[in-house]
Amino acid sequence: QNLINNFISGFIIMWERPISIGDLIELDGMVGKVEEIGARCTRVRTGENIHLLVPNSSFLEKNITNWTLSDQRIRAHVTVGVVYGSPVREAERLLLQAVDENPKVLKESKPFVLFTDFGDNALIFEVHFWISIRRIIERRLIESDVRFRIDDLFREASIVIAFPQRDVHLNTQRPLELRIVDTKD
Repeated sequence: QNLINNFISGFIIMWERPISIGDLIELDGMVGKVEEIGARCTRVRTGENIHLLVPNSSFLEKNITNWTLSDQRIRAHVTVGVVYGSPVREAERLLLQAVDENPKVLKESKPFVLFTDFGDNALIFEVHFWISIRRIIERRLIESDVRFRIDDLFREASIVIAFPQRDVHLNTQRPLELRIVDTKD
């Protein structure tokens, strides 16, 4: 029954074309490029150069993301948190500068910054921008380059990227008792 299901699914895939050879797809957390669509299964090569044989019925029964179905342009983003008290408009300007300076970011679509939250430990920003990819690693490399540049620009402007921290408040209404303990005994 599974064999017949996969054959029928193969014909549906070839007819409807939800995936094509060369598409960059994501299925069950696995990302890869479609290399061959057969009658029973589809061969997908991952970024680690591993070939997966995916039963054709999986493409009809499960949710798949086809990153390149209509074109290779996708919107990427980088999230960064800065310490409370930072100049938020300057942070926004520097985030846009980091994206604008990257030659792999598409210039025809304007990037934008969202001030997304007052987090526990940081003021949270997202910078969104468009890129063109043929492999999923390209997205990760471009986002990494943008992060490197954000770090440089924020350091130059003395804007501190936040890290988890806790403030401890002591009740000093009565004197604190301090003891030195010798642990060598």
